[in-house]
Amino acid sequence: MATTFGKAIRVLFVSLVYITLYSFMQVAVELAAGLLAIYRDPPGRDGFMYGFEDAVLSNLFLCSAVAMALSLVLFWAMGILRERKLKDELKFDGPTKASALPAVLIAFGCRLGVSVYAAFADNVDILRESVENSVDTSSYMVSPGKLIMYLAATVILAPVFEEILFRGIVQTELLRGFPVPMAIFVGALFFSAAHGMLYQAMFTFFVGLVLGWSYYITRNLFTSIIIHMIFNGTAIVTGVLNLTGPLCFIAAAGAAALVTAGCLWMWERRPQNK
Repeated sequence: MATTFGKAIRVLFVSLVYITLYSFMQVAVELAAGLLAIYRDPPGRDGFMYGFEDAVLSNLFLCSAVAMALSLVLFWAMGILRERKLKDELKFDGPTKASALPAVLIAFGCRLGVSVYAAFADNVDILRESVENSVDTSSYMVSPGKLIMYLAATVILAPVFEEILFRGIVQTELLRGFPVPMAIFVGALFFSAAHGMLYQAMFTFFVGLVLGWSYYITRNLFTSIIIHMIFNGTAIVTGVLNLTGPLCFIAAAGAAALVTAGCLWMWERRPQNK
């Protein structure tokens, strides 16, 4: 029992180290970007903090992309120190019909489920306030260059990096000290907490469970990446759909049906020799 408890504490600590490293890298890159912008274009005496925040927010997704790239270098270095090569830790076999097609169903089901959640959250003060206090990214929709950066960061870079971190590294580490259900559960908690904003954290936990399960079942990081990419890429659906009354129940049933069908399909076609 003591050995098992010790293993659980160790894998939790190692997992938190990886997540913390990325968090510090994100802060460091944003700090550097803000200070560089102020150095190049000094604000007025009373506008230092405003100029700093404006510089960071206007380059938010570029900062995230740089932080992700630098974090991967750190993770690679940590792997060398721990005598575990990053490429050997990740199970990435590339796209296959057995994983890609069910993943599409699951992704659309999750996104439809978030549309239902959004309708519910709009009536809960604490969740609605969380959205109102979040970072406004509307300025990225009017500039072609910023729009490309926004889409690249949210639809390509974030899914790939977050799946490498939370499923490929963290969940793999947790499986060394926890039973499978607990490892997926704790990994989803970390994934949820990393998104910070309460509104997001509520639904990213459940999405994290699906992503963790799909990666474990298929032993293929591509599976969770494609779900994540489609989920992020169809985020506009949450804002466009206006679900009220019976439509909300129909959408909830449709979301459950899509996710269930995708999971059953994925389970039936799971690899047997891994």
